[in-house]
Amino acid sequence: MANALVTPFRTLLAPAPPGDGESEGEAPPQVGDFTHRAAVLIRVPAGGQEATACELWARNGLLFSRLEAAEDEAMVPYRVEVRLQGSRWGALSEAERRVMAALSGQVTVSIGDATLLEPEDTPTAVSVWHVHRKTDWGPDWWRSRAARLWVQVGAADVHRRVRLDGPGTREEALAALQRGPDVGGVRFDEELHDVRPGLASAHAARPQDPAPWHTRALGLPGMVVGAAAMLFGWVLAGLDLWWQLAMAPLPAAAAWWVGPWLADRERHSRMLVWLCGLALVGGTGLCGFMVGVVSSVLGGVDWRPVVVLLCGLPVLRGCMYALRQSWFSRNTATVLSLAVLPLAWVLPWMGRLVQGIYLTVCLGIPLSAANVDPLWTYLAGVKPAALCIAALLCGLAALGWCRHFYWITGSRTYYLAVFGTFTTVMMVVAVVVGLSSATSGADRTAAQAAAGQDPSRFFGISARRVCVRPLDAANTAVQPGPLPTGYPVVAFDVTGDETWLWDYRRAEGSADLTTGALRVRTDQVVTRPAGRGDRTCPPL
Repeated sequence: MANALVTPFRTLLAPAPPGDGESEGEAPPQVGDFTHRAAVLIRVPAGGQEATACELWARNGLLFSRLEAAEDEAMVPYRVEVRLQGSRWGALSEAERRVMAALSGQVTVSIGDATLLEPEDTPTAVSVWHVHRKTDWGPDWWRSRAARLWVQVGAADVHRRVRLDGPGTREEALAALQRGPDVGGVRFDEELHDVRPGLASAHAARPQDPAPWHTRALGLPGMVVGAAAMLFGWVLAGLDLWWQLAMAPLPAAAAWWVGPWLADRERHSRMLVWLCGLALVGGTGLCGFMVGVVSSVLGGVDWRPVVVLLCGLPVLRGCMYALRQSWFSRNTATVLSLAVLPLAWVLPWMGRLVQGIYLTVCLGIPLSAANVDPLWTYLAGVKPAALCIAALLCGLAALGWCRHFYWITGSRTYYLAVFGTFTTVMMVVAVVVGLSSATSGADRTAAQAAAGQDPSRFFGISARRVCVRPLDAANTAVQPGPLPTGYPVVAFDVTGDETWLWDYRRAEGSADLTTGALRVRTDQVVTRPAGRGDRTCPPL
């Protein structure tokens, strides 16, 4: 009975009468792409329940066929095929669940067996052979090796190639070029030209062989290798020169192991296989090395860019799993174009929010007191907007991974509500984290002012330490007074008739920095820049 699960079958819309063996029609096959096919052996009670089960399976687009059964059996065996798109892990459980879910509890059945099916059609490999000029650089060993490598990397190609069914051989490629019709362009000359095989792994050239481990699990091991190489490059950038020279051969050694993923050892030279592996390992390692170098130049080795890059790989893959075979994947160009349009309004709004929290909420000074270039307003909104988008993508990736491993098995509304809430919470946290730069900027401003330094610019909001001298001390209006004249205070850009000052001494010892805000009329005071490190102002 188990062997019947892997035999071809026809799908029935209704059960055939016992002993008839003919079907009344065929159900439409399941639409969409799929990666795996599973066959489930189901025993259905004969009679009316058998007809109901077939009708429900056909309604849900499942492929099924009736198997031979003994005459005295009350349960009729059926073979039901389920087409899945996802991981092999959990595919059988998901197939059994879908078969039972299609019946909706209306028929009492039992599951006897389940198995994953091999592809219906054996894939046929197509090999590519490139035509190149015959190259001879001399009889010396190193010259001949260099000429051979020059040919293998495609530097001597004449921009003509031929395709053969199967792995093919050099003789077959030459015969195809000689007997084929003239299509124009480069004319093949056996005295001047030769052929070389195109880059292809062993599994691509011979798909009937078992798939190598690095192509399974949807290339996740390959992603891990790339992430490890990137992390290695980042660590290497923070070491001394001698350590860098000592550890540099490690990627070269790993290239021997990774090279066969891209080039077959039987068709290509060992040097070319090694260069292919070095391009993969060395390229990702160089990216990590450059990130480490740039971060150290900008002020110390920062691990956050590397973490973002490493976490971006599974997030990107999860988003692909979540959106494949969906309305979004069919309208990607239109949706992405429309999704970019709100950024023109979201970025300046978030930028003003960040600047307002820094100046108004933290320091107690109105945002209108600072002249800010619109470009800085856009830049201020990039961080919270980017974190918000990253949180959205993380929630979408979590949904995609759950979909890939068939963890979403119940009500889709329930799971969408759970993931929607989870994503919303992450987006709120991301916005809060993005806005935290405003509070840290205000604390930095207070610390620099207390240390006798001019505060750093915060997204276009500039301030400077000044000494203030009233023109008429008796008639100077200061809210809240009095006006500090013995030590420097922080002044922001003058706008209109009022000048806003910030007194760091009033804010010392208080958790509320807004207590240091002062407002004075511009025409009643004179300001003079304070020197770096000055703690006092000259007498009036």
